[in-house]
Amino acid sequence: MRWNQISENWKAFAPAILDRWPEAEEEDVLALDGSETALALYLSKVTGEQSRDTLAQIEDWRMGSFPADIAMDEFRDNENISQSGRNLGPGEDVSDRDDLFGDDEKVASPVGRR
Repeated sequence: MRWNQISENWKAFAPAILDRWPEAEEEDVLALDGSETALALYLSKVTGEQSRDTLAQIEDWRMGSFPADIAMDEFRDNENISQSGRNLGPGEDVSDRDDLFGDDEKVASPVGRR
């Protein structure tokens, strides 16, 4: 993840930060408002570790996968919809009705039966 993605979605990333560093307090993390330096200084204070070690931990955490709950956060809906166009075939549009391009008219088999 790039840091700008984290800072732009700071509220959504706060639970992931609190999971990784349980010593942190939610209101303090939210008050940092997406600053990587402020986060490192705060975490070094609450964990008692050197700030350079905390920065390395943040870097390791940042390089992890983009958490699904953040990717699907309601604040990212418009971005996710616009990016969904990458998965559409020729002639389809992200705003098109599903019934025109899906398998809505195909009768599904009952579960466990063929």
